[in-house]
Amino acid sequence: MILTQEEEAMLRGDEGEAAKLAMEILVKVGEKFGAKRLVLVASAHIVLAMYKSIFDAGVEVCEKFAAMGARFRVPTTLDPSGMDTQKWREFKTPDAYAEKQLRVAKAYEQMGAIMSWTCLPHFTGSAPRFGEHVGWTESSAVAFINSVLGARSNRETAVLDVCIGITGRTPEYGLHLQENRYGKALVKMEIGGRMLQTWEYPVLGYFLGKTLGSEIGVVEGLVGSPKMDELKSMLAAAAATGPLAMVHLVGITPEARTRAEAFGPNHLERTVTVTEETLKTTRAEMCTVKSAKIDLVALGCPHYSIAEIQNVIKLLAGRKVAANTELWIYTTKQVRDLADRMGIMAELLGLGGKIATETCMLISPVETWGFKTLMTDSGKCSYYAPVQCKTDVIFGSAAECVEAAVNGRVVAPQQAKSRLPGDPEGGRA
Repeated sequence: MILTQEEEAMLRGDEGEAAKLAMEILVKVGEKFGAKRLVLVASAHIVLAMYKSIFDAGVEVCEKFAAMGARFRVPTTLDPSGMDTQKWREFKTPDAYAEKQLRVAKAYEQMGAIMSWTCLPHFTGSAPRFGEHVGWTESSAVAFINSVLGARSNRETAVLDVCIGITGRTPEYGLHLQENRYGKALVKMEIGGRMLQTWEYPVLGYFLGKTLGSEIGVVEGLVGSPKMDELKSMLAAAAATGPLAMVHLVGITPEARTRAEAFGPNHLERTVTVTEETLKTTRAEMCTVKSAKIDLVALGCPHYSIAEIQNVIKLLAGRKVAANTELWIYTTKQVRDLADRMGIMAELLGLGGKIATETCMLISPVETWGFKTLMTDSGKCSYYAPVQCKTDVIFGSAAECVEAAVNGRVVAPQQAKSRLPGDPEGGRA
């Protein structure tokens, strides 16, 4: 690899032991992938942040870099914590687990991280510009910034993300190179020219991830203008069910104003068709059971926006959560504070719901509650929860999830044209 004088200085150790180790790791990775150089990044986002996923070895890595005097040289944000950072006892987090998570937080504070604790740094003040290089690890965020903002990042890995933050660089390969950002497969929407309902976006994403894998698809035929929250949930599901890091949405993706622009010099390699039956079949795959008593309704993977929390309050319509059923909404501390100022927090708590901040159901010790069945409107959660939460899962719209929370039970999810009281568009809100 060709290094600049500054990069060679870091590699020699002129800028400290931590920068030297970080540069050694980046160079090795770059050589492995055939990168010719490192590219400057505007920011880094770290997934090596939650104890449930990184375990003791990850804690040691964080503390080792901190002990070596590491300091982040670009704005570096953190993925969700492995527990609610303030109310972890309320959510039955074991003391030994909490102690490890707090050690991780202390190490990153020493290194100068932005203690954001969210999977949505692009929604909380760290959105990259079109064409800007960043080094992010959170899969859903990477898919979003590549596909919706036109920024450039690979799906980086844990530890490598820390190195990127310390050096402000990442190897230039993969999606950092224009030639690797063109489409190869066409995804044709053939659902009668109608708009997708809100709950169908994560279903579509679930299908795209498992169908396309790492192949860049070009989705043609999305009707209307999807909301940011809908794109957020769709791309999170797509990045969960496969290694997808980018998909072109014709008319939405900045690099895909037309089908021709999305494909660039590439030839169409295959065509995938999405029909009503595709959505129906995929939704069925997202459930491990068809009906059951619901122990937990978990919303906010990725983190819920204030608009989504408002929608839950609207759907509850003053009704209380059923006894022996929990309704948890996961979000950022900023959104929680906003909900508090708006009176939404008090209303939700009064109806039996809870708001957990800076974590999510997948990376916190939910299994300590002994839940058997979880219901969610998240495609990402529906994919991971059977293993991560050790529960059966039922996927449904936000309206169906609220109905389950109020009644403590849900019948088999209705099909794509379902309508529920208080939700005239089947979940689009």
